[in-house]
Amino acid sequence: MIMKKEIRLLVVLLVFILTFGSNSFGQVSLENGNTFYDFFQFKEAIKEYEFALKNNRTTQNEAHILKRLAYSYLYTFQYSSAEVKFRELVLLGDKKADPLVYLDYGNLLKIQGKYNKALDQFNYYNTIKKADSYSSFLLRSLNWAIKNKDSVRTKTFVGVTNIDVSGQSLGYCFFDNGLIYAQAKDSNYNEFTTLFNLAFITKIDSVTFAPGDDVVSDIDFPFNEGSPCLTSDGETLYFTATGAKVKEGEVRKSGSGQTSADGLSNLRLYSSKLENGKFSIITELPFNDKNYNHIHPTVSADGNTIYFVSDMPGGYGGLDIYKSTRNGDGTWTTPINLGEKVNTTEQEGFPFLLGDKLYFSSKGHFGFGGYDIFVSTIGNNANYSNPQNLGKPYNSSKDDIAFIAEKDGMTGYLSSNRDSDNGIDKVYYFNSNYIPMPVKIYVPIADTVKVILAKVEPVLKLNETKQLAVKKNAINSPSLTNNTLPKLDTALVKLAKVEPTVKNVAVKKVTLKVEEDKYASNSFISKTILVTNGYFLFNSSNLPSDLSSFNDVLEKWIEDKTATIKIIASTDCRGSDSYNLALSNKRAISAKNYFIQKGVPVSKITAIGVGEKLKENNCKDCNICNDEMHSANRKVQLILSR
Repeated sequence: MIMKKEIRLLVVLLVFILTFGSNSFGQVSLENGNTFYDFFQFKEAIKEYEFALKNNRTTQNEAHILKRLAYSYLYTFQYSSAEVKFRELVLLGDKKADPLVYLDYGNLLKIQGKYNKALDQFNYYNTIKKADSYSSFLLRSLNWAIKNKDSVRTKTFVGVTNIDVSGQSLGYCFFDNGLIYAQAKDSNYNEFTTLFNLAFITKIDSVTFAPGDDVVSDIDFPFNEGSPCLTSDGETLYFTATGAKVKEGEVRKSGSGQTSADGLSNLRLYSSKLENGKFSIITELPFNDKNYNHIHPTVSADGNTIYFVSDMPGGYGGLDIYKSTRNGDGTWTTPINLGEKVNTTEQEGFPFLLGDKLYFSSKGHFGFGGYDIFVSTIGNNANYSNPQNLGKPYNSSKDDIAFIAEKDGMTGYLSSNRDSDNGIDKVYYFNSNYIPMPVKIYVPIADTVKVILAKVEPVLKLNETKQLAVKKNAINSPSLTNNTLPKLDTALVKLAKVEPTVKNVAVKKVTLKVEEDKYASNSFISKTILVTNGYFLFNSSNLPSDLSSFNDVLEKWIEDKTATIKIIASTDCRGSDSYNLALSNKRAISAKNYFIQKGVPVSKITAIGVGEKLKENNCKDCNICNDEMHSANRKVQLILSR
């Protein structure tokens, strides 16, 4: 059953082959497609099969091509395209389509949130083939999804971050003031199957990150790296990598060779020790087996129990969660399966341990569609409670994976392709104790008031338009006439269950012009007190010698310590986009640290780098811009507001 054996949890599981060989592109597209498909290079296979479908399609190979295309799109999470091919395939009739295709098509429709259409496919499968335990489970899971599709945790905020996981999230872990995560080695990951390296990004705020120090650059495997986790003391990093010898550091070989009997180099678990600010000394864990995959580690608080995922024999499905315990002499016990309460005949992955709670992703428990995030409580004698679905908005009808949380369990990150039809994962920040802040409206005596709508974290997912009303204590002028504040119909200011009390007060009629500020970071409407700029030297993130603008903001903040400081740093147009973004983030951090050192609380400061996006002049062609133009764009904008 192809869908049951699907390995979505780590795309590098599909590209761990070291013996790629040389594909003969001189052969017909169908043969090339078959070769790519057999070697798990599904993006490349799609191109060949699509060409074959248009040019080499016959009644003999039509079903084969459509089926391979449907699953290639499915395995690369391009669900809309997969749905088209599955629909074409089933329309060929029962003699052309394997009965299991109807189940997989139904599963795909469920992932798309098309529950009624999925139900039709499941029911039809049962008419052409006797109902089995798997189809019965799918029906029960679908009924659960239909029943719970409208239930949402109202106090939980989930918002997208700027973390670029190269389209496929392979997990991450907290380290220092940021995250260690996996990013593609190549920039063309949307078009071709690619490999991944570990990297470090530093945290600007909850949803904004910038390139960080090279703390994991010594972990240098020639193929894949991913799914990192860190011990509580921050000294040991566990991670997954393709089982080939690294360029530097020690690697313990498993068995007599680096590949399995069929020539594959599977994924294995490694540890790395922190020395002089970098993770360097690399050791392979002893229970690895070159014939099977070992991925997604997570460790207990004391560092003596490691949980991970493997497809080794003796499990319940394709990928199960196992654990191993460290003995007193430092050796590890033989891994044991967590059992059938946690593991299923489907796939489990991305375990994350927090106290006595084990979070993980699975398709084998009742969920909304794709992979959902579940939690099980670890009891006495290592008993596990029945896993509970975290519900929405943690989960969606698509794939939700790679859950990690801070020590309080209330905030953290997860990955999902919920907002994509082309298989692109994004990383989301969550806050499970989010309470919307009250709306603040300041109405000065003027014909026009500028209202800034904040858009970044925490961003409310809002669903209805409300009319703003003015609180009596927000109006501080005795000269307002007996007119009421006009409705903001054109502003479409959307609030989430925030309805300020309307007072019968005398006000002067004013016209409100609403302007969206895409770099704002508060979730309420604010009054700008002061906007000023500081300027940096070329290719430098050191604070400028002239700090007069910084001091002006600081003096105003001291007068009103309820105010907040927003920092937006930019660069000139010289340099690559990625380099300029990193440089602007460093400038933002430098400015932020200045105010922190002067006594401004971190909670009062928001800092973000925007690369070369903010321009003071018409410097569109970088080659003809003069030094004065470049200097004007190497700035940090300081905005004081309340």
